[in-house]
Amino acid sequence: MDAEYLPLLHSSLNAPSPTLERAGLFPNFDLIFTYSRLHPKRGLYEILEHFVENAKLSYNYFIADCEDMMKVAAIIDELPLGLHDKYLFCISPVDVDDEISSQGLTQFAENYAKKGIVRLREIFTPGTLQVPKSQAGLKEIESIHKVLDLYVWLSYRLEDSFPDRELAASQKAICSLLIEEFLDRFGWHKPRASLANLKSGSTSLLSQRIRKYL
Repeated sequence: MDAEYLPLLHSSLNAPSPTLERAGLFPNFDLIFTYSRLHPKRGLYEILEHFVENAKLSYNYFIADCEDMMKVAAIIDELPLGLHDKYLFCISPVDVDDEISSQGLTQFAENYAKKGIVRLREIFTPGTLQVPKSQAGLKEIESIHKVLDLYVWLSYRLEDSFPDRELAASQKAICSLLIEEFLDRFGWHKPRASLANLKSGSTSLLSQRIRKYL
């Protein structure tokens, strides 16, 4: 953020990379699918739990942290979804420790299981975002940003079922601008163009597509 940090960045980039003695392995879908065929009556959570506890690896490898993945599996295991869809939701970029983000994932998965299509407007109303006025408001808009980011991620993998990628991406961009505006107002950043100037200026950084939702 500031010039005083550049020497540290330069020295870090020039430093030799540390020697890695061990590498983490993450259970990909092919492994989980093969494992599930040996345990057909188990849900994804049980499959993951059993896999992590019983996988035998050489000293050079270890099973990567699957805690968040297992938390999501516990949420969606009862939904009428195939193993691949469940796995996809489990590896999605959801913050399971964030209540709003976790609720967003749950609603996306439930709507997908029931209807096969998830419209963003079913859980989010465009045009309602505002610059936060407090730390609590900042946390809320950061959580909304996470939900929108999750929708965009899912739309690239289930394109027909999550068709509102453009709307989600534009709203996510607005969230970022509102967060920047809050940080500028409360002295976290050096002064820069305000959101109002960005919206009204002829050289606006906001595209017409984004501004129509403000």
